[in-house]
Amino acid sequence: MTQQPHIVHLDILDTDYAKIAAGERIPAERRQLLAWGEATWHRLSKQLARYRYDNLDQQGRDDLLCNIANTAGLFTAADMEDINDRLRRTGCFYLTPGERQQIFNWLQDELAVDLAVDPDS
Repeated sequence: MTQQPHIVHLDILDTDYAKIAAGERIPAERRQLLAWGEATWHRLSKQLARYRYDNLDQQGRDDLLCNIANTAGLFTAADMEDINDRLRRTGCFYLTPGERQQIFNWLQDELAVDLAVDPDS
């Protein structure tokens, strides 16, 4: 008995998928400023590319931003408790505009990555 292939339909362009698979390019001089291992840089690169090119809703974008913030150590345990408390109360995951801006500012200042700008335009 042969197994039928499972086809997954993606709502993104092939070029966007390729960009997500390749990851976001982070300038080498910025990478040298932070003493992170290659695996951390690889994960962060994929998260950034997925945020930029994947067809995510606001909750998905906020989840990626939260993961980026946790990787960078931007959120304290108290911040995460506030986020988790909002999730318990409202039933949906979201970041406040201030939390989003904190992450965007860190990305711009430390990594020279601006998620509000498409690098191909």
